[in-house]
Amino acid sequence: MHALQLLFKTSAAALLLGLCLTLRTGTAQGQIQNVISANLTTSQIDNSTGYVITLAVSNLISQCIVVKNTLEVSDMVFFPYGNFRFTSCLCGVSTRRFFWEIEAPENGIITGKAQVVSEENICPPGVNISTPVYEIVITRDIIITL
Repeated sequence: MHALQLLFKTSAAALLLGLCLTLRTGTAQGQIQNVISANLTTSQIDNSTGYVITLAVSNLISQCIVVKNTLEVSDMVFFPYGNFRFTSCLCGVSTRRFFWEIEAPENGIITGKAQVVSEENICPPGVNISTPVYEIVITRDIIITL
């Protein structure tokens, strides 16, 4: 009987500990800082099925970060000059724009992705790089009206 009472006391203590850890974790999650922001835009080229896609990525912190930028598209969207993956160094609060040219003969979906990565030899030598884990994904629909 005494062992059973100890089991119930331990269970209550474990529940209280779990509650405290949950409350503390919730507070820590609220303190996550935005590291980057991104904006994906499309511009039609001269009433054709061609578009220029622009992904503007902004560094929101004062430290330097390395950002990898990619574009994913639906099956009916083509890259006449190649689907490039851009990796760049953003130092201080700054914005950099990345461009792709696509052909979209039908409606399509474009997904722009900006991700903070840890890569060497992207930023100039001697620059301290911050590598928080952060990724932002933006999806846009291209609507073709012919």
